[in-house]
Amino acid sequence: MRKVLYTSAVVSVSATLLSVLFKLMHLQGADQLLMLGLGGLALIVLPLGGLYLYKKRR
Repeated sequence: MRKVLYTSAVVSVSATLLSVLFKLMHLQGADQLLMLGLGGLALIVLPLGGLYLYKKRR
């Protein structure tokens, strides 16, 4: 589960940072990339991180 958490975190953060770069350069697709990155953080990384910490403390 730790590998999935780290991999999804890297992909989500990379997509978010790339979308900021796209926004600064006024390129197309920045909005979709931003939603993909932030959505991945909110829907995948945060719940998996919470579950990982909960199991680790148990």
